[in-house]
Amino acid sequence: MPRHGSHRVFTGLAFAAAIWASVIGMTAPAALADNAPVPRPGDDRSGVSHYFAGPRGLAIPTVPCDPAGPSATDGIMADQLNPQLHAKMAGYMNAYKVSCARMVTQAVKDRGLNQKAATIAIATVIVETSINNYSQAVDHTSLGLFQQQDWWGSRDERLNPAYATNAFLNRMEQLYPGGSWNNEAVGEVCWHVQQPREDLRGLYAIEAGDAMVIANALWSGMSSGPKHPYASGRVVSGRSADGRLEAFAAGADGVYHSWQTAANGAWSQWRREGGPRNAQLAVATNADGRLELFALSDTTFDHIWQTAPSGSWSGWENFGGGGYRLAAGSNADGRIEVFASNPNGVFHRWQTAPSGGWAGWEGTNGGPANSRLAMENAPDGRLEVFAMSDSAFGHLYQSAVNGGWSAWDDFGGGGHDVTASYNQDGRLEVFASNANGVFHRWQTGPASWSEWAGTGGVANAELTTSRSVDGRVEVFAISATTASHSWQTRPNAPYSEWEKFGDGGTEIGTSNNADGRIEVFGTSRAGVYHRWQTGFSTWSEWAWLNDSGPAMN
Repeated sequence: MPRHGSHRVFTGLAFAAAIWASVIGMTAPAALADNAPVPRPGDDRSGVSHYFAGPRGLAIPTVPCDPAGPSATDGIMADQLNPQLHAKMAGYMNAYKVSCARMVTQAVKDRGLNQKAATIAIATVIVETSINNYSQAVDHTSLGLFQQQDWWGSRDERLNPAYATNAFLNRMEQLYPGGSWNNEAVGEVCWHVQQPREDLRGLYAIEAGDAMVIANALWSGMSSGPKHPYASGRVVSGRSADGRLEAFAAGADGVYHSWQTAANGAWSQWRREGGPRNAQLAVATNADGRLELFALSDTTFDHIWQTAPSGSWSGWENFGGGGYRLAAGSNADGRIEVFASNPNGVFHRWQTAPSGGWAGWEGTNGGPANSRLAMENAPDGRLEVFAMSDSAFGHLYQSAVNGGWSAWDDFGGGGHDVTASYNQDGRLEVFASNANGVFHRWQTGPASWSEWAGTGGVANAELTTSRSVDGRVEVFAISATTASHSWQTRPNAPYSEWEKFGDGGTEIGTSNNADGRIEVFGTSRAGVYHRWQTGFSTWSEWAWLNDSGPAMN
């Protein structure tokens, strides 16, 4: 459909009627499996022309977006998305359409762009095809999700979502060099890339809000790019490039390591890897998919890394001096950045290139001394850091994507532990525990926050968060006597009452399996246990992680 530098020329209602008559006789795609009537010209609720599909799509052939076809998770996501949408696609998302949007989002992530780029691409395919990968041209030579004509590529290329998305993004970056598309309205960027008739210009803006909901929902489930919420504590887990979880636990005699022998599968025996004793741990993912583990004790700071994606691990290498707590996360461009606290405040160190070498340690101009740390990515990719000591709570954030840092903000009073996550719509949410239970605070806008609100919960608990496959945040808390969890009742929504999750322990951590199921790791003086989702709202019982692993006081 799109033409560079020119507009479509239509030959009137007779031509449109002829096309529509031919369309009606064609085989219906998978998107019409419910046998609903084919939208007639003008039926589209967004008021699009004869050449745009209605919310179900035109009755012309489609091809799969994912060679493996839609997944069960795609179907779950569709059910969760439908009530959140308000424009053309409201009530019309299905597993096939989610699989197509997922492939578009994956291509954006693989290119190293942010969620706004995914929103722009998805808004475009909503308008152009109602997220259908059309394999037969009815508008000149236009094919595929973006309705690209033959000068965009071969037939096979235009029907390949990764190629088609990158072709779209190439044109976007030509028209908006230096990332200037970040500063423009979503609908305007779509229109300038696609170049339809002037009277169709506003259609992309209509779909921008829903496109952002879809992009944000899919962003965290991609198999590449940063894995977050970020894990730190005495037991942590990261997901290798092949989908297998790898768990690390800090024992009195060094760091122990266990890993899934297959994605979503069983676990290996624990293996002692050496390294700092009684360490605080953090795991992060390099831009090339390799996991990297950081271990901080009161006397030393060391790290190890996978020598290849999903591969074996290096030996330990010194990363700095001792300290109190740490956190590690990824910049929007894939560079890992590490923060650590000690009696003098908070310091950081970052990769100078994705998957590359490291800058030296630098101060952050203060920050609470000996603070517990958490970090997360804002919707635009900027990192934000939360630092809580017994008496103070500070907040630090990047002033630009991949850029410098703000001064510390006062974020509240002191407490016991802190963790951070993000909602399906991208808004950050922070949880903190103290002697009165668990409290939370959430973004009300890109730079504004709610006040602190109580949730009840366990007093002076160790905290961690994870996210269900549909984007709901789930919070886990453990103290010496009990473990509990609370979850959003739907994406971006209030939380359930706290529910008992087990007996007491010393630390708690989480990760997500390759199929999206949450797995929880708990430690005690006896060793390391785990519990995992058997569905997306049901749980196994607690069990040893293969064997007991290291005891943790």
